[in-house]
Amino acid sequence: MKKNIKNLELNRKFFYPLAEPTYSESEVISALNSMTSYSTTMWNKTREFEKMFGEKYGGEAIMVNSGSSADLLISFAVSEKSGGPLPFGSEILVPSVTWPTHLWSLIMAGFKVKLIDIDPETLNFDLEDLKRNITKNTRGIFIVHLLGNMGDMQGLKEICTEKNLVLMEDCCEALGSKFADQPAGTFGLASSFSFFFSHHLVTMEGGMILTNDKEFAKKCRLLRAHGWEREINSSVGLSSDGIDQRFKFVTWGFNVRPTEIQAGFGIEQIKKMDLFEVARDKNAKVLNDCILRNRKFLSTMKVKEQVKCSWFAFPVIVNKNAPFSRLDIANFLDKNGVETRPVVAGNLAKQPAILHYPEISFDVLEGADLIHERGLYIGIHPTSELNNLLRVIDLIDSFCEQWQLNE
Repeated sequence: MKKNIKNLELNRKFFYPLAEPTYSESEVISALNSMTSYSTTMWNKTREFEKMFGEKYGGEAIMVNSGSSADLLISFAVSEKSGGPLPFGSEILVPSVTWPTHLWSLIMAGFKVKLIDIDPETLNFDLEDLKRNITKNTRGIFIVHLLGNMGDMQGLKEICTEKNLVLMEDCCEALGSKFADQPAGTFGLASSFSFFFSHHLVTMEGGMILTNDKEFAKKCRLLRAHGWEREINSSVGLSSDGIDQRFKFVTWGFNVRPTEIQAGFGIEQIKKMDLFEVARDKNAKVLNDCILRNRKFLSTMKVKEQVKCSWFAFPVIVNKNAPFSRLDIANFLDKNGVETRPVVAGNLAKQPAILHYPEISFDVLEGADLIHERGLYIGIHPTSELNNLLRVIDLIDSFCEQWQLNE
């Protein structure tokens, strides 16, 4: 039997996935505790995790069942129809390289979306293009901190103040990132975070809204669960209008509540975040050294001096003068066991779904086009063995060396 196992290990194909599990016994025990105590729907663990998250990252936290739901609630809560500051039909600027539900959420809430270009060096919003796209109809900006990097937040804040624009942040890929020592997610009215399996903090599915506006937090809590007042008011008995206060609905809403199982995972995961961040930084440094060696053909995103990047993944950009394409290196890595993907979903203006929605507009997006055509990313795992990463680096080195010899 031992001989068979040894042979299996010798024949096992190398595989470096986009994401690896970061949870262990403590998360599993917490999940089992919720299940065996029959306490699985949103309750005490959810409140505890929200408190821990808010204290660590700076604000009042509202947990939901996904990062997409966090975007959705922010979009509805900021609408005038839900008591927010933005009239129905307002134009919101959004970077063109992001996850699609970032756009769908705004459209579902009744807004118009104008896609702006990205800086191909940082992969984040191009501040100059953002300025050019502000019109009399623009009322808000919903940025994304792509792959953990951040754009010029000081310049963005100044523009929002000058033009009286509402700022929102999608931080689904940027938990732990900072600009000038200020955490991502604390620059605007509200921000969203994702806890999907491949993200910084894992609850399998799950997400969080962060805000320092108490009224906005109340709106999100109501929207999270049917418009149910008990989300913000624990009173019992009849209200003045004769309604049982335990079942009083004061606005519209969804059901995007998390489970206690998810929250229990989050409680254990958040304790590990600092260690995960150190590991991600080390892995990013090793990968960056590889790209520097092969800078004739490849580059990666630039992290500017004021930014502390909490690396979500590692982007690889094929230079314009390279004798090979993005598809060439992606196929090579895939055949050798290294999983890759486009940078998020590439330029969303090129996705066929966009054609169905006249609420979305865009002009020329040169930076996004470049990343769409030449960009991919590979995983950065805080729990992976260094030997696995070194093997990935050997593959990239050998691929570039082969092309160098063929020139």
